[in-house]
Amino acid sequence: MQVLSKTFTPGILLKTETRKRCAGDLPGTVEMDTPDGVCLAKETTWPCPEYRISEETIRDRCMQELTLVPGIGPLRAAGFRKKGCRNLTDLVHTVWCGSAYEIADVIQNGSPSEIFGIFQDAHRGNDPLLLGFSHALAGEELLYFDIETLGMFQSPIILFGCGFRKGTELTVVQYLLRDIEDEPAALNLTARLFKKHAHVVTYNGKGFDVPYLNNRLSYYGEKTVHPDLHFDLLYPTRRLYRNALDDCCLGTVEKYILKKPRADDLPGYLVPAYYQQYLQKRDVSNLTPIIEHNGLDVANLALLLRTECEAVYG
Repeated sequence: MQVLSKTFTPGILLKTETRKRCAGDLPGTVEMDTPDGVCLAKETTWPCPEYRISEETIRDRCMQELTLVPGIGPLRAAGFRKKGCRNLTDLVHTVWCGSAYEIADVIQNGSPSEIFGIFQDAHRGNDPLLLGFSHALAGEELLYFDIETLGMFQSPIILFGCGFRKGTELTVVQYLLRDIEDEPAALNLTARLFKKHAHVVTYNGKGFDVPYLNNRLSYYGEKTVHPDLHFDLLYPTRRLYRNALDDCCLGTVEKYILKKPRADDLPGYLVPAYYQQYLQKRDVSNLTPIIEHNGLDVANLALLLRTECEAVYG
């Protein structure tokens, strides 16, 4: 990776002339030395009780979705159900039998990725039903991911939050930049986790976190990441709760759905200001609220995923 000079200024003034190592001043952090430089890392653990759904249950539920067949909308599907058609195989004696058979074969015998493709073809790629596969997979395959940036397009990522299950606990590893030139090291470590964990869980990560990560990797000439399955909880959340909530911001969802309102949490929009104040004054107390905010974001992804799976599958 390319190493930035201390005078690099990505669109805004970032004072990096005075480089003071501060690992000792941030409780729980350690220096991570990589071929691309050094960054800080912090590891915390959170309770994460195991919740499993059998793959058979998920496939059976998907088989009931008659609207996956092109030409069958909600009204027609309701009509078929009144006539006793409960799943795709019941359409065998209709003009849709060919398409229904092909789709049923994928749902019954295909991989989760192929089933995702069937839903995407039906413009239902964000259907809450698909969340079930996240709990049918081995928990260690999932990577919970959230980033903090300086709030401007193409500016560096200042904090990478990554979570993964270990038994009944969620381990959250955060890679923090003490200076902007630490970004290559943090990117390298994050990319390694994406290679280790095949699937990713985010909140608006399809539109922001993962594309932003790939933009920064490309900036340094590195390979981008491409999760096998991406469970972006923003869209299922809208489907499940939009009539019950004023908005689907993560903080709102945490307060009213998870029943976990944040106390004294740093609002996300203040993260850039706190980080810039740290860069200017080298006061590491400005970093602690950022780290805590991001850690909660990652930990609550796991809780929200379970809550939404329980809402769909019981």
